[in-house]
Amino acid sequence: MNSEKKTRQSTVADLQLCFGGFSAKGLKAENQDAFAAIVPTKLELRAKGAVAAIADGVSSASKAADASQLAVTQFITEYLATPQTWSTEKSAAKVLTSLNNWLYSQSGFIDDLADPNAPQWLTTFSALIAKSTTGYIFHVGDTRITKYRHQQLEVITRDHNRKQIGQQDLLTRALGGDNRLEVDVHQIDLQPRDLYMLSCDGIHDYMSKAVFKALFDSLPLAPEKSDLEALATKIVATALERGSDDNVTCLLVYINAVPNRKLAEIERDLSSKTIPPALKVGQKLDGYLVKKVIHASIRSHLYLVIDIKTDKPYVLKAPSANFSDDALYLQGFMREAWVGERIKHANVMRVIQGNQDSPFLYHVCEYIKGQTLSEWLHDNPKPNISQVRDVMKQVISALRSFQRLDLVHRDLKPDNIMIDEYGQIKLIDYGTVFVASLDENQETIKEEVPQGSLNYIAPETLLHMQADNQSDLFSLGVICYEMLSGELPYKPMQRAEVNIKAYSDMQYRSIKQFRPELPLWLDLSLQKATAADPRLRYQAFSEFFTDLSKPSSSAVEAYKKQPLLARNPLLFWQSVSALLFIGLVVSLLN
Repeated sequence: MNSEKKTRQSTVADLQLCFGGFSAKGLKAENQDAFAAIVPTKLELRAKGAVAAIADGVSSASKAADASQLAVTQFITEYLATPQTWSTEKSAAKVLTSLNNWLYSQSGFIDDLADPNAPQWLTTFSALIAKSTTGYIFHVGDTRITKYRHQQLEVITRDHNRKQIGQQDLLTRALGGDNRLEVDVHQIDLQPRDLYMLSCDGIHDYMSKAVFKALFDSLPLAPEKSDLEALATKIVATALERGSDDNVTCLLVYINAVPNRKLAEIERDLSSKTIPPALKVGQKLDGYLVKKVIHASIRSHLYLVIDIKTDKPYVLKAPSANFSDDALYLQGFMREAWVGERIKHANVMRVIQGNQDSPFLYHVCEYIKGQTLSEWLHDNPKPNISQVRDVMKQVISALRSFQRLDLVHRDLKPDNIMIDEYGQIKLIDYGTVFVASLDENQETIKEEVPQGSLNYIAPETLLHMQADNQSDLFSLGVICYEMLSGELPYKPMQRAEVNIKAYSDMQYRSIKQFRPELPLWLDLSLQKATAADPRLRYQAFSEFFTDLSKPSSSAVEAYKKQPLLARNPLLFWQSVSALLFIGLVVSLLN
């Protein structure tokens, strides 16, 4: 790797890397180390990344070898099996927590005390997940991950052990050692020609940086798997030659290339499929017969179609040709299909797996015979609380399915909620959904403006471009308020008028201004759900629905104890102004 030359880097669409490793029992009777690595298929590589993991079973544990083997194999298998919508850190954390709990339970721990007769399942663990241009590090114990870049060696994990004078270091963290798992998690940037070494203490405790550097420098400029395996074998042999009396394991990861496509290239890919022309009744597209034009706008076209093979009705959605050169819009349109295919919930509109070979850009959804919530509210201008609760309950159920998949809808509004002929709610329109896993990719076009619909969008999104499930809760609260009053909890804004600079710029309008007969507890619930500052909002959808379902006497009592300035700032200052005016008049008369 010494003979690096500056060359023009060609365009790379996907992460390219290779692995090579070697393990030996050394002077010990049993090899209690384990390692594994995988580069999944192209689509899975983009969604989940490539995974490398190493584990070193704690030698004092009777099931050390089993624990280390289980840790690396189960971590990789279960990580890749987590939903593709989850972020890398969430996926890995869920798997490690589950894995740790299982190992801990096998050791017969009761109230943190180990059963002396139970087998002990303990292992250290380190993993590198390489996704797009980022490396995600997960580390417990004294295995290590070392980075070699530009002939500089850097250990990027921290050993979890305590130095003891005249004795062997004491390990302070291990998988299976505590039911409260602490994992070091951090991110690193990946660069072409990076070399990463995952090693056990039988390797790195017996070799200096200078020795490692000399070995790494012997690697060819563009190494293949066989080169990495040969180097890993040489590193193991060197550790043994230098007196290692432990198991010796080394796994090498070489980054050949990282995604580096320019925006124009990404946009070209997004527009590679043809937007179909506006269709008419009787026309066909890829086996679908148009029966009715449901909706046509400058953004999209919706058609009621029949699958010619099955005679089943569906809705076909196609983007408008007006947006053929709008990469962000096309990305959202494709995301809508991607998300809709992955959510399976009774209150979420299904997107049917499309024809991947079609030259046209569109997707097919389930046909919902009904009306939007906006239309329903026009027909039912003053629904009772029971009706509103029923709608909220179903929408919350749908949003929980989003939450479980690490998704944020970001565009909740009455137009994006359907009510079918049986009263069942269906959440629609996923074009602006935030997908944690996709947001981690370099290939995703970054948004420069807040996503969502004005007057329903959460203030933190307007102020900081941030959105999470609490942002959806804000939008839900606005919808609930609107259903009950026909108004909005904050003064309506036009896009040109948006000048919010702080949460305090937004003043909640009591729903009792519009419907005085509604109870105070309901108003307080809506005020909390739509609090401008997300820290003052409900922390969960269930909390909001609980307060909608039964009066919160504690909230009412707390409200009554507040001074007028806190309860109703507008009324307070109106009163102060009135008193000042009266005082001024009296002084003038005197």
